[in-house]
Amino acid sequence: MLHLRAAAVVCAAAMLITGCNAGGQQAPGQDGGEQPVLNVHASSTPTYQANFNPISVTFLPGTRGLIYEPLMAYTPMKPGEGQPWLAEKADFNDDGTELTLSLRPGVTWSDGEAFDADDVAFTFNLFVEQPAANTGALPVKGAKKVDDHTVTVSFTEPVFARMPSIGNTTPLPEHIFAEQNPMEYTNDKPIGTGPYTLKSFSDQVYTLQKNPKYWDAQSIKVEQIAFPASTTQTFTTSLQQGKLDWSGGFVANIDQIFVAKDKEHNKYWYPGDGMVSLLVNQRKAPFDDLELRKALSLAVDRDVLSKTAMQGYTPPAHPTGLVLPAFESAMAADYKDAKFTRDVAQANQLLDQGGYKLGEDGIRTSPDGKKLSFDLTIPSGYVDWVAMSKLLQEQLKEVGIELKPQGVATQNWAENRNGGKYDITIASQAGGTAPYFLYRSFMSSEFKVADDKPAASNYNRWYDPETDKLFDAYEASDDPAEQQQAIAGLEKIVVEELPVIPLLQSPNWFQSRTVNFDGWPSKEDPYALPAPFSYPDNLLVIKRLHPTR
Repeated sequence: MLHLRAAAVVCAAAMLITGCNAGGQQAPGQDGGEQPVLNVHASSTPTYQANFNPISVTFLPGTRGLIYEPLMAYTPMKPGEGQPWLAEKADFNDDGTELTLSLRPGVTWSDGEAFDADDVAFTFNLFVEQPAANTGALPVKGAKKVDDHTVTVSFTEPVFARMPSIGNTTPLPEHIFAEQNPMEYTNDKPIGTGPYTLKSFSDQVYTLQKNPKYWDAQSIKVEQIAFPASTTQTFTTSLQQGKLDWSGGFVANIDQIFVAKDKEHNKYWYPGDGMVSLLVNQRKAPFDDLELRKALSLAVDRDVLSKTAMQGYTPPAHPTGLVLPAFESAMAADYKDAKFTRDVAQANQLLDQGGYKLGEDGIRTSPDGKKLSFDLTIPSGYVDWVAMSKLLQEQLKEVGIELKPQGVATQNWAENRNGGKYDITIASQAGGTAPYFLYRSFMSSEFKVADDKPAASNYNRWYDPETDKLFDAYEASDDPAEQQQAIAGLEKIVVEELPVIPLLQSPNWFQSRTVNFDGWPSKEDPYALPAPFSYPDNLLVIKRLHPTR
């Protein structure tokens, strides 16, 4: 990510406070003139710490996509369709345990070093040597160079289904990372193959500039990109004042405070990219009781959650949890017309039959004598979830279940969620690039851990042999019909057994301003997820953008 010179840094950092217009920043244009800097909000961060390591858990927005590129780009908006990138071809052996990658010739790292098979082999072998670097949890056995532009990667099991994760892997420069502890390295002077390099950095703003050595430089029309730091409040203010070109975040009353300011140029679009759910700890009673989970689901009014907490920005979840319309083609025929309907009477009936007795205080007691009263911890900064938690508290009270919303720091919430130190909470599941990845994130025993250990995924701790057989069947085949049969089986488990309780479709937050740049994804042209924090979609978007003046 790139940096501004001193005066520009001051302007960009101060724009949120003094009204210094970021849109007034200029970058040298290809025709010798100047063009505005593209101003981006990808996260609400009051101050930045330099970290451009793409395998770190705390890398800064733009690291992956704009500085480091994928082997093949897979977007959820085109499930299963990888676009050749640093790799022009990818060929599996018959059983899906070995992949041969044919790399694009003529690519260099931004310091002029050649990008080749040594870098790709180094990256995959690093996943074996340093498992924490293997953020996609790929079952890599090893990798070897065949020639400068060919590398083979071997796996311990068939990985046909994991091709999107393999493709979206960002190769690392061996000549840089081989000399470092890869997981602790902050990479404050990043060397990538991507369209941008780091120009300047401060704790208030960092700026990327076009990489003159980029292999497809003629396709990149945006010269500079600035990422000013902001809080949730200053983000909303900057958006309202027209100081951001590309942003992704929840904004209350967006039609009034943003669109109405400039209806011609101010746009937003919130396609689905995952699911928001009630996460119930399957390793704890009473949430291991299916009848209780059914009652919980029946008691929730998802239409109210959508219209009130989310201001209608995102619809109720589908009972399968599938992200729509992206995954519509994967939906089993039996569920095409399915939808959630609230039924308080039926919920109460199920609880009565299950021996959950209603007390004089209006709170039920489980058969083992414990009150159905639970803390509902949520990140206090997630204003939409805060509103949702209050509505859920009111709705579940009608069936004798007491929720006590507790706002905590995001880090504390995540630690408790990962460590299984909760009964019930709100969480989101990313859609990924295919239904397989969505379901794997909350149903695969691949992520099984001891009850007292933190999980890397499947935080609800659903461990079920029948579910795992379906994952095995999907992973072992490259036949679309066989894979769809497995997905249909997983849909049935989600609908009938409620490993999580789907609430809403998770939105991909995206606001754009077309005064300076256009070419954005839209409902009419959904070529990529539009949020600036989405990878590799941010790369697909930047290649479509062009200045409007």
